[in-house]
Amino acid sequence: MELVKNRVNALKDFHKATGTPRAELDLSGGIDSAVMACLLVKALGAENVTLVHTRINTDQNATQRARDIADALKCPLIVGEFNNIFNLIVGEIECSLILAGYNMDEIGKRCVADRTIKGSLRSTLRAPLGRAFNRMTGGGIRHGTGNECEDRFLRFYQKGGDGEVDTNPIEMLSKSEVYQLAFALGQDMGPEVAAALRPIIEVSPSPDLWGQGEANHKDEDELLKWTGAPFTYGRIDPDTGAIIRVGTIERVSRFLDTEGEYLYGGVYSIEASLFSNDTFGGWRTREAMMAEAKNSGCFNGLDDATILSLLTAARKCERATRHKSNTNIPTLGTRASLVESGILTNTLP
Repeated sequence: MELVKNRVNALKDFHKATGTPRAELDLSGGIDSAVMACLLVKALGAENVTLVHTRINTDQNATQRARDIADALKCPLIVGEFNNIFNLIVGEIECSLILAGYNMDEIGKRCVADRTIKGSLRSTLRAPLGRAFNRMTGGGIRHGTGNECEDRFLRFYQKGGDGEVDTNPIEMLSKSEVYQLAFALGQDMGPEVAAALRPIIEVSPSPDLWGQGEANHKDEDELLKWTGAPFTYGRIDPDTGAIIRVGTIERVSRFLDTEGEYLYGGVYSIEASLFSNDTFGGWRTREAMMAEAKNSGCFNGLDDATILSLLTAARKCERATRHKSNTNIPTLGTRASLVESGILTNTLP
């Protein structure tokens, strides 16, 4: 419950400091936005929160989950149907490409082979729509839903879409910690909210950009295809809130939070070393990095090949996505401060 209080107070303080009483949130039907909706309602009151669910090839189950949590919070949900407009925009894009002399057969094959191309457009369109709904309902801070597992080194978000926000108050939390925060919010806000959160806790995370829902489009499947490494999220027991699986993304993140002494007695963070522009591991050799990873306790139960694939993919992804990072988006606190205060722990279960 201390984490709930911390995040609620951080939101209250931020809105007081900016002199902005209202907030807007894109509510997808997934765990991150559901948690943020609960926090915002606790911090500001439902009357000051604009919840937006933009349907562009969106699975009906996701829409229902968004409706259920909004109803439980007694907060109006704006549901916008924009699939036809999306199709018109794609048509205009294709016409423009033809007029410019591009080969549409090649482009068509590229879009079929990589469904994230049009998927990213769906994500990007939601940002200006969310801002428009925000302004029309009184204006406010547009809050983000990025968590540590997606934002830290993978940067698994669309820069102009779900990454186009004013704050990211849960960015320092791993996916399993977001699930635990959802469980705590359900206990704190009552049985109706808990009942709405439970199916969101139980469902597999999905970008839901293809209209097929989590059954055919899971985050973890897309991460495997993109990175070639078995990156996974942690999960919790919906009955107790206890972590029942530690995700491999979280394992890498906790390893990066450690520090080691090496070469000339200098102390450098493992994160700086792993993500150095030099050869693998920066000052460390690959062998030294692997030895530290295995000794850290963060990768217990994983074989050497899996550990190496995770570290190699983390390095590759971080370097490929640095251009997406926006350090000007406030997180309303840091993981280090929450660990120091005893609210979070870097010790894996």
